[in-house]
Amino acid sequence: MRILLIGEYSGFHNSLKSGLQELGHEVTLVGDGDGFKKFPVDIEVGSDYFRRDWLREKVKVAWWKLTGNNLEDQIRLARFRESEHLMKGYDIIQFINSNPFGCEANVEWEMIDYLLKNNGKAYLAACGDDYPYAQYLTQEHEGYSILTPYHEDASLKKHFAHTFKYLQKGYQSNYENLLARCEAIIPSHVDFKMALENESKSTKMIPCAVVLKNLELEQNHITTPVEIFMGINRGNYHKKGIPYFEKALKIIKEKYANRVNITVAENLPYQEYIKSYKKCHVLLDQVLSYDQGYNSLEAMAQGKVVFAGAGLPFLKAYHLKTAPLIDAQPDVDDLVEQLSHLIDNPDELFKIGQEARTFIEKYHDSVIVARQYQEIYIS
Repeated sequence: MRILLIGEYSGFHNSLKSGLQELGHEVTLVGDGDGFKKFPVDIEVGSDYFRRDWLREKVKVAWWKLTGNNLEDQIRLARFRESEHLMKGYDIIQFINSNPFGCEANVEWEMIDYLLKNNGKAYLAACGDDYPYAQYLTQEHEGYSILTPYHEDASLKKHFAHTFKYLQKGYQSNYENLLARCEAIIPSHVDFKMALENESKSTKMIPCAVVLKNLELEQNHITTPVEIFMGINRGNYHKKGIPYFEKALKIIKEKYANRVNITVAENLPYQEYIKSYKKCHVLLDQVLSYDQGYNSLEAMAQGKVVFAGAGLPFLKAYHLKTAPLIDAQPDVDDLVEQLSHLIDNPDELFKIGQEARTFIEKYHDSVIVARQYQEIYIS
């Protein structure tokens, strides 16, 4: 089959593309590389022309406020039009969400509508923010979520603007119109499956793909100090619950002094990021979720001990009795206790790291995941 993948988040479509190609499909990926992360794409439709220059960015914002038109969107649309002849005639088209080009809703729909009209069966992935997920997060439900900091302190709302934008009328309409023309929506995480519980077009959860041939098991010899790594993307700082980790790390540093070494890296391109955590034993990724993102999955594939979502919903989804990672909850005392246990019992680091690799091989291998997508595409 000829498959067109639209949009990229954290390597989601790159990894799926690898698996689909292994199965013999022709796959083309369209996107902007996910901003500063710079993931590879086959057809580039992004633009950072205004963001590269302070004055240009000011002009763009002023024009936006004055007219309601985003000048950068027009560049993205022009780049799309230049390449639109390369984005037609595919058997399958899959969108990463209802805003894969990151434009204002009306401009976005021009591109989405063209793609729907000029390709075969369409599918929608649920692997990040979108209307039903944003709606679910704002409703009252048990447990915690990426909006927990906002629910506890409404003054933080500006930090969640990306999530809240999907509740705006134009974005909601785009989602509903896109889903109506798609065969199905495919959740990739426990959190998104929970939000789609009552959606008739929702399929079973298919985990994110990980390209294992690029990620060797690299468990570092346990010596003092224990190496702890945390990567920060300021755009997701509150959504990932980084303040909980920061408070816990401050206590750990005071408690263990020279027995622990803590590395914090910010806003790194993907290739630099994966190099920066190579020497670590423990990777702190996210607190406010029930599953793992790509940073977690790729670190687990390399035998790192990861702190991310691994509570009861995760165990049920994967039919597990114990998790191959540490369940990071929004509780500083619990995070300190979990970290302390690993520092005091370093043999646990190897055991959990090996379990993590086995888990990724069983559930997230890109070819295994691609076969599940293939089954949905041809059903």
